[in-house]
Amino acid sequence: MNVVIIYAHPYDGSFCKGLLETIVPTLEARGANIKVKDLVKMNFDPVMRPEDLRAAKTKVYTEAVKAEQDDILWADAIITIAPVWFGMIPGFLKGYFDKVFITGFAYDQGLGLLSGKRVFSLFTFGANDPYIELVNQYRTLEYLWDNIFGMVGFDDIATKYFTRVPTSSDELRQQYLVEASAFVNQIFDRKLGEIGQLGHARLLTHLTAKGHLNEKFN
Repeated sequence: MNVVIIYAHPYDGSFCKGLLETIVPTLEARGANIKVKDLVKMNFDPVMRPEDLRAAKTKVYTEAVKAEQDDILWADAIITIAPVWFGMIPGFLKGYFDKVFITGFAYDQGLGLLSGKRVFSLFTFGANDPYIELVNQYRTLEYLWDNIFGMVGFDDIATKYFTRVPTSSDELRQQYLVEASAFVNQIFDRKLGEIGQLGHARLLTHLTAKGHLNEKFN
């Protein structure tokens, strides 16, 4: 099993780092081959440059983007670890997917090109319910993940949320780490396609590819 972990937090003392340091040995114990992408330490440029956008037509990618695309193709599963800031993932994580999942590589003419893969995402919040639910932050993240990973054809899109992290007790944080290990163990314990339902993005791209959305209905 090949697993790419995309880690998106700038602070080594964060709970996100604790999640990373917990799930890596969990995956190693199951025999996984792992590549960790610490986007901040990699200094990955999340800005869409002209040459990045041209690649949607030319398929001539920068060296940095091509290296990430090769690892995405290598991976059976992707794990993302990120905080939620202002109800959304960090901008540099979104920029990573904008550049790496560019048209022509990850999808083309409504067809996702990365089927047979799955994503498991761990998100940390400073806030707690009922606030998170009331301001639609869960739904916002799920819509975004559907539009990214559903669009490119992933078979499983699984999410795990950890709330009120800054004010949580040590006991609760330990429980969170146990839950994180159980969450990523599903990569080995559940079959491809068993986790989560196909989202609207993947359904619509599937229909578009077959021409159904261009049909006239009586």
